[in-house]
Amino acid sequence: MTSALTIMKREHLSLNTVLHVLNQLVLDLESGRLRSEDVDYELFEKIMSYIEEFLDTMHHPKEDKYLFPALLKKTSEANDVIMELQEQHKKGVEHRQKLEVHFQAMKDKHPGQVEKVIEALKDYLQAHREHMKLEDNIVMPMAERVLTAEDWAPIDEAFNQNQDPVFGDVPKNKFRKLLSDITFLAPAPIGLGGGRKGS
Repeated sequence: MTSALTIMKREHLSLNTVLHVLNQLVLDLESGRLRSEDVDYELFEKIMSYIEEFLDTMHHPKEDKYLFPALLKKTSEANDVIMELQEQHKKGVEHRQKLEVHFQAMKDKHPGQVEKVIEALKDYLQAHREHMKLEDNIVMPMAERVLTAEDWAPIDEAFNQNQDPVFGDVPKNKFRKLLSDITFLAPAPIGLGGGRKGS
């Protein structure tokens, strides 16, 4: 397996950790176990910072600029799925921004925002799950099959610069700190519960 594929898989694991925290937030809000005034908004802001600064500015752009064009040159088999993934990259930014607006409105105690946050979170989580499923099950195996070592060289170089925030050998301090903060603030059993009131 090339270094780019290894890094992409590790980055997906990192993202899944963060998405798991958001999924627990959905369950807690929907069940009524968590009220809007008790939401850990600091935790949410750190999660959004991680997604915006790592996923939306490093991970996805590298796919769009290096991996996808290489695949399109090699096989028409990739056309439809890559077109779909590129559209999902654009929509992912829009979904995140919509989610941030609803969260701010909920924080400001605007009426009806809890339901809108739950709906936006569900849409966001489902979109990411479907996106990673396409990449993990279709695009990565296809790339491994059709790309040559020469094709992989610039892709590997680009992804090696990412330095995965959780699982990489030399993680970037900024992203390592963000993930560390998220793990500390997230409620047990996902995290350490450091952000819970009264703790």
